[in-house]
Amino acid sequence: MNDHVGQLEQALSDAATREYGNAAGSRVPRREAAFGARDAGSRARGGSRFSLRRWPGVAVAGVLLVLAATAAAAVVVLVDRGSAPLTGTVPGLRVLHYDVPVTPDLEAGHAGWCSSPRFAISSVPPPDSGAETCSPAYRPGTPILLAGGEPISNARNLLRSSHTPVTARQGNTNLFWAIVTSRVAAIRLRPGDVVTVRGDARLARGWKAVIAFVSGRIDPVALDSVGRVIPENAMAPELTRVAPRAYEPGASAASSPCSIHARSLPEVSASWGVVASRVPTLGSAVEANVLFSCARSWYSIKGSTAAPSAAILLGARNPRAPAPVLPGLTATTHPGVFSEDGGAGGPILARRVGRAWLLVQGPSISTDARLLSVLRAEGTAVTPSGHR
Repeated sequence: MNDHVGQLEQALSDAATREYGNAAGSRVPRREAAFGARDAGSRARGGSRFSLRRWPGVAVAGVLLVLAATAAAAVVVLVDRGSAPLTGTVPGLRVLHYDVPVTPDLEAGHAGWCSSPRFAISSVPPPDSGAETCSPAYRPGTPILLAGGEPISNARNLLRSSHTPVTARQGNTNLFWAIVTSRVAAIRLRPGDVVTVRGDARLARGWKAVIAFVSGRIDPVALDSVGRVIPENAMAPELTRVAPRAYEPGASAASSPCSIHARSLPEVSASWGVVASRVPTLGSAVEANVLFSCARSWYSIKGSTAAPSAAILLGARNPRAPAPVLPGLTATTHPGVFSEDGGAGGPILARRVGRAWLLVQGPSISTDARLLSVLRAEGTAVTPSGHR
């Protein structure tokens, strides 16, 4: 009897190892991510955050084997914990709030997604930060759209200003975040540590999030609903990044497929911008909700160290069709104007212009609203006639 049970346990363990990798003490070489590493395929600007490498489909997932063996049966169970929400408080540091917004990549010539996670304390003014992590729009079926980490140590000054003590363990903790497609049920961070996905109204339809607080090295792998590894398609469409060129947003750029024209505003002392040299049609190379940034401009506001920006977004699949809805939009009191959380880059206001979105991201809603009211999107990519 004992020999039979032992043989059964060994057979199950061998099968699980072949399917998922060795769950305990594996010596199989793995590609791991240490907090502080940066992804060459993604863009990270400012701060100490990092973006995770995109792991190849051959990466294996580790599971925790729970063997309840009898003479008749034994089972293999995928042990997990649920994701934290996109917005919440840091475990063990309830005074410290975190938020993980998701926005389109606004850089002219890009098609992809960005996030700028941030920490805040209610009684302390938020720090100025424009840091964000961005990735290009990967092909349909790619499980992980965007992922990265934010060390709790980035909030050290905030915690010090609120006289909140931080233990060494808390100081070495990191906020891990990932935005995934509907194929993903969980992400295995390392053997025995599987985090299941969570929905959020601010995300596009079918998207989910994984938020976890971890320390040490991790090896993120996407899993489906039965714990199988989802192959990673890390190939981004070749045309998601088009070479931009500089232009003066204070005047029309009739030869450009799109441009942003700013009427006079007393508090604007200077402006500059870039436009995409062409507008590609990416078709089935990207998901239907991907947006392409055709132009972006920045504005120097008198008395402010922050420079709000504006962008024109088109549908990446078919720029001649109405651009898809931005994820997380909320209607405002002004007809046709919507808002969304832009993270550390500031709030976003957007309105439709022709078949495009014209949006402004800046330090405050009031500044964004004034700027949006005097901007005009132009060019043949915005409307067939090239005018608003």
